[in-house]
Amino acid sequence: MDQVLDMSVVEELLSLSDDGDPELLLDLIQMFLDDGPAKVQAVHEGLATGDFDKVERAAHSLKGSSGNLGARLVQDTCERIQLSSRARRFDESRDLAGRLRDQFAAAETALRHLHDAYKS
Repeated sequence: MDQVLDMSVVEELLSLSDDGDPELLLDLIQMFLDDGPAKVQAVHEGLATGDFDKVERAAHSLKGSSGNLGARLVQDTCERIQLSSRARRFDESRDLAGRLRDQFAAAETALRHLHDAYKS
């Protein structure tokens, strides 16, 4: 899981609560799980229609939420998508979007496991 999630970020989120209550962590994970797939889809839809602004907005939003949870690979890829879409580099953006889909799936799985572990 350490390659998919930076667990020091997770630990920092848990430390924000005086009593170790994982509520903040669980809320952030749930928001990521609820909103993330639509952001990944928006990146792909924007590329399909040539809407680079849509690609950049979706990547920016996903970059923030993934960074908040320590999904560093997703965060980095989103940053790169933002830059390539801003420069209107279609081929590079398309290649990164394919990578994003796989990285997001791995982060989603890891976060579901983490959510289940702290929810119990």
